[in-house]
Amino acid sequence: MFGYVALAAPVFFAIMWISSATTDGAWQFGVLSLSDMGISKNPLSAFLFNFGCIATGICGVFIGFGMFAYGKKTLKAGGIIYMAGMFFLSLVGVFTLDNYPAHEFVASTFGMVSSVAVLVSSVSDWRLSWYIYADIFLIVFSTMQVITQPFAVWEAFITIAAMIWVFIMGIKMLRYEEALFMDRPRIGGN
Repeated sequence: MFGYVALAAPVFFAIMWISSATTDGAWQFGVLSLSDMGISKNPLSAFLFNFGCIATGICGVFIGFGMFAYGKKTLKAGGIIYMAGMFFLSLVGVFTLDNYPAHEFVASTFGMVSSVAVLVSSVSDWRLSWYIYADIFLIVFSTMQVITQPFAVWEAFITIAAMIWVFIMGIKMLRYEEALFMDRPRIGGN
């Protein structure tokens, strides 16, 4: 179940992002921040983006719980950190850019905590074939974006990279990589 949610959550968020940007009509990739969609003059556009953040954040907390409940070693720690990051993603949809001090806090915390979760969880992939290469590529790509691009560009590309990472996590969960996951949950298992 956790794997299916990990596959669906980034697809859902991408649909909400694209729908919000299309409905808004004024939002431009790499020119405006993602959060600008959350305060769109078009109420439907704002709703789509904010609901996308809230729902995806809730799904992310569920995914993080699966990483914690079934993950081994650093994947367990990464799951706890990921749950916290996804909680803050949900709050991005609640505290919009109109509420700037609160929005800045929740958006920044979401980004920082989620980045740490990816780094910690990636340590678990160290001995697992192509997963580590995907992790390294996404981390290097994201770092280069932050270093070389303006905020509106790197924010969008890092969001895409994060969606790819979650999708890959879904693949790992569904394939049940024995080196990553236990066969019984650490809580509530028999």
